Amino acid sequence: MWNRLHPIIQQRPGIFQFAKFAVVGVVGTCVDFGVYALLTRVFGLYYIAATAISVLLAIVNNFLLNKHWTFDKGDSGNARSESGKFFVVSVINYFLNLGIVYFIVEHTAAHQLFGANDDLFAKMVAIGIVLFSNFL
Repeated sequence: MWNRLHPIIQQRPGIFQFAKFAVVGVVGTCVDFGVYALLTRVFGLYYIAATAISVLLAIVNNFLLNKHWTFDKGDSGNARSESGKFFVVSVINYFLNLGIVYFIVEHTAAHQLFGANDDLFAKMVAIGIVLFSNFL
């Protein structure tokens, strides 16, 4: 399969890089949602604290995977610049994620629709919205 894709990858390396970026996004989403569910459902942690922790772990995961796999920067020597830009975007998305989850849980009828899983619904919505914000 890779032999057939190789010419395409050589002609348009951005396509392959975008695919890798998407895989990192899926992994980050799994980290965020999985850690959140574990912290709230198994350990009984308050949903805001669980969101803060799960988003932070997903941010670190995405940074490392994108740096070393997607964009293959490794030890490029620009770590301060790269991490600075990533940090600014991540802080914005971090608070956006927290705000969306809080707003849906506390100020919508999500509890009437989803019962005790209203926070999981809110988390899915937040991840979806932040996905677009992060890509932009």
